[in-house]
Amino acid sequence: MSFVLLTLAILLAILIVLLILPITVVFRIDRFKEIRGHVIFQWFFGLLRFRIGIPGAARVEQQYKRKLKGKTRKRKQFANVHNVIALLKQSAFRRRVIRFIKGVLRATHARDLYLRLRIGLGDPADTGRLWGLLGPIAGIATTLHSTEVRIEPEFMAPVLEIESHGEFRLIPLQFIVLATAFVVSPTTIHAWRTLRRSNA
Repeated sequence: MSFVLLTLAILLAILIVLLILPITVVFRIDRFKEIRGHVIFQWFFGLLRFRIGIPGAARVEQQYKRKLKGKTRKRKQFANVHNVIALLKQSAFRRRVIRFIKGVLRATHARDLYLRLRIGLGDPADTGRLWGLLGPIAGIATTLHSTEVRIEPEFMAPVLEIESHGEFRLIPLQFIVLATAFVVSPTTIHAWRTLRRSNA
């Protein structure tokens, strides 16, 4: 029994060591009519390195299927947007999201980060609520070193344009702790339960 516990302790220690090794992420993502870009991951002091293209080969193969399911996809997107808006209407959850994003921004150690986001939901009221969340986040991000964030609301038409590039250096364990604390927080759980009851 002691040998099993010792083995588990060693494996746990190795896992923790691996999770505290920083990951460097270099990216460029643009979305106007189509989304394009790439993400480069470097880990284990640069010994492990791989690149992911965006949209990727699978995207081309799936385009035909998406055309066939276009109407269904639009209905799902519409429902998803309204679910997000419903969650953001809850002031306690909105404050929790902002606190979570603050923690994430501090943990990313961004370098030469640039983000331009033009977004509109097609409904001025919904866009205004979304801007109520994104506006403060943009203000927080601009206080970070070597970071430029511009978020432009579009109240008259549905639109999503993204232009972004930069570099992050993050510790996986730190993000796991932040994400777990956000997901299991009473505020998040209450917000999801309220949303499920309203959709029932």
